[in-house]
Order: sequence, then structure tokens, then C-alpha cells
Amino acid sequence: MESVPIKYLIRLNEERTEAFEFTLNGKTFDLIAQPVPDPPDWATLGHMQCPHCPLEEKTTPHCPLALQLHDIVGRFHDTTSIDEVEVEVVTGQRRVIQVLALQEAIASMLDLIWPICGCPKTTHMKVLARFHLPMATEEETVFRVTGMYLLAKYFLSQISDEARIEFDGLNKIYEEFHELNTAVARRLRGATQSDSVKNAVTLIDMYSMLVPTLLDDQLVEMRSFFHSYLPKGFKEVAKTNHLQKAKAFRMELSPLDGTFEAAKGGEDDEERKEKTIEEILSRSGLQLELVPMEEKKEEEEEEEEKAEEPLMPHQEKPGETKIVIHKGKAPPRHRSFFRKPGS
Repeated sequence: MESVPIKYLIRLNEERTEAFEFTLNGKTFDLIAQPVPDPPDWATLGHMQCPHCPLEEKTTPHCPLALQLHDIVGRFHDTTSIDEVEVEVVTGQRRVIQVLALQEAIASMLDLIWPICGCPKTTHMKVLARFHLPMATEEETVFRVTGMYLLAKYFLSQISDEARIEFDGLNKIYEEFHELNTAVARRLRGATQSDSVKNAVTLIDMYSMLVPTLLDDQLVEMRSFFHSYLPKGFKEVAKTNHLQKAKAFRMELSPLDGTFEAAKGGEDDEERKEKTIEEILSRSGLQLELVPMEEKKEEEEEEEEKAEEPLMPHQEKPGETKIVIHKGKAPPRHRSFFRKPGS
């Protein structure tokens, strides 16, 4: 079978475009990659290795996923996660162009890299990489993942007695994904000061919480999509809003103008958003680092001054998760250079 080419073009400004080209083996869907010269220390297999990783340093000296992240980290070290970019994705069948936050563009690219990089814990998702859908929404991701899994179960039923429709195996896959994402986040802490790739990993990890939660509720939030298959008069109202919370997590942390604007309704809506973000982050276990580079130095100096002061009962202790939300206008470097309709 012919190889499968996929290209990502991420335009950061009028003078700078970062191009990433991926070629998948047409039969195995593995990434056909060139050797990485002089990989960094943080890419060695033993550095923050995933607890459930079956690889050994004797045969695999470097983490396959870290080797692919090395190039991305190196190219975006001077960016922040909320920088607005134009991303263009080119496959053999289509071309997709979208303006969005850099962390979302990178997250979409990681959604492709994760299954094909050679990591033995992500191979179950290879078929999704073959039919890669750039910048997929929450509903699209859940639909594709569950559809893929059920089709895999159908093929398995043709050669074995395992024909029961259940999602226990998919839950297990996402549990292992979360372990992997947590380990990757630890690797990246010392790899770069930029939050672009780190936050992209957090967005990817959101699905390790979202998908199992929806499965526990029997996908009731998506059942209405299939009303034409259900008995006439069948009605079931979803009592949860996990998909909406996931959208809030993605949208409110990725404003295209670089600001965190309050929704109509004032302070109560803003508090609701922050509670939603805190809930998803606490369940994910990863941390978003939404700190513009220009403010980082000032915050580090403030932290040094506070380090000598005793902690009050209401203050955070070192190592505790902190969500930094910057309100108001962002630094000039975050402002969009992309013209919008009517501008």
C-alpha cells in the first residue's frame, strides 16, 4: 500500500511558518521517521520513564515519543500557548485551514504523533492516525474513538467468541494514556520554559478523563444523535454536561485574542468557568501553565521574594496545582495579525 503523507504548516506571523511533514507506512501506519541527531538528555528512555512502559534502555535508549517532541519543543521555545496562529493541514484528500491558539494547533498535531511514534502504549489509536481529523471537536473525537473501538470489537468477534458490546477495554486504554501523558508532562518541565507544548499535552489528556466519564454514563449525551435508529417516542434527557464542560475547558483557556473575557452575565459566569476548569484539571492531574513569557521573569522574582516569608494558612504550598488566569489585554506579541471578516 502507498504511504500516507500528512503535512502541518503553522504560521506564527507574516515572516515565520513552521512546517512539519509526517509520512505513515501505508500498511502498518507507523511513522516513517529519520534518525534524530543528538537527542537531548530529557529524551532518554530512563528519564521520567512511564511507570507502565515495557521498553528497556538496552534495546531502546530513547523514548520514541520524546524523540518526536524534541523537534516541536525546539521550534516553539519562544512562544506561548495562547499565541494566535494559522494552521494548515494537508493530506492526500483534503486541505484544512483554521485560525486558533497555538496550544490547540500543537494538540492536534500530537493527536497524530501519539499513535504513530513507536510507543507501544499508543498503538491502539493507529487507525485514527490513518484517518486523521485535524482540530477535531469533542463530539467528533468521542464519535471517532468509540466507533473505532466498536469496529475493532466486530472484527474480533469474527475470529473469536468475544462479541459482547462493552467499553471496558477502551477505558483501560485511556487509563494508560493518562499515565503516559503525566510522564510526558514531567519530561517537558525541564525541556522548555514555553508553555505551548506543555498545555497541548494537557488538552490531549483531557480526553483521558472525558471519554471514560461519558462511557460510564452510557454515552447518554450523544444518544440523541442516533434518534433515527431508536424506537419511536423514545426520549432520554441527559442529566450530565461533560461535553459542555470539555468545551469550556478548551475554549476558555484558548482565547484567540489572548484574553480571558467574562461571558455575558458578569462575575457569576466567570466564577463558573474557573470552577469548570479546576474540576477538569483536578481530574486530569495535569497543569496548564498559561503564563506569557514576558511575565515569567517578574513572577519568578516575586516567588524568590516570597520564598523567605512564612506561609500563611490560606497560601499555597510548593508543588500544589495552580491555575494562572490572566485577565485584560495580553502583551502585544499575542495580538492577532490575521485579518478577520469585517476588520
